[in-house]
Amino acid sequence: MSHRYIISVMSRDRVGIVADVSSALKNLGGNLEDLSQSVMRGYFSMILLVSFPEERSAEKILQSIHAVKGLSEFQLGLVPYEENPVPVKYDKDSLYILTASGPDRAGLVASLTTYLREKNINILDLTTKFDQGNYIMMFQIYLPEGTDVAKLKRSLQIAMESEGLKVELRNEAIFQKTNEL
Repeated sequence: MSHRYIISVMSRDRVGIVADVSSALKNLGGNLEDLSQSVMRGYFSMILLVSFPEERSAEKILQSIHAVKGLSEFQLGLVPYEENPVPVKYDKDSLYILTASGPDRAGLVASLTTYLREKNINILDLTTKFDQGNYIMMFQIYLPEGTDVAKLKRSLQIAMESEGLKVELRNEAIFQKTNEL
């Protein structure tokens, strides 16, 4: 039986971090099951789901990653992975892309994510960017069953207008088709 862990790595960016960390995990017999990695303004972050043979302790895993050269000043996290007893399956018709943009100021993410929480809308992915005085957000969200999408769009636009945000909500499949090259 194997042990699965969620591992997070954050450091200043440099070439080869993914190769070095994944090699350290491979040398311990780790099987990389899932990975998400990003670089933001010169800082690298990665979250991984890795399974290890039973004999690999959390301490040994952390020691091996800490030994990676060039990651002297980085943050590392490791927690046991707990399988969700009821696997989450997202109906593709309920996956939407929400974009929002407006003049940058404190609290924009908090305002929009609070609105989504109040509507019981789950955020699956979020990317934001500051660009020449504007703040841009792109969310992948999952709408609860029975959501009136037209009503939600109007409600979102009204609620976010007072925040200075222009919002667009599109079904993910349609969004992808209209944004293909």
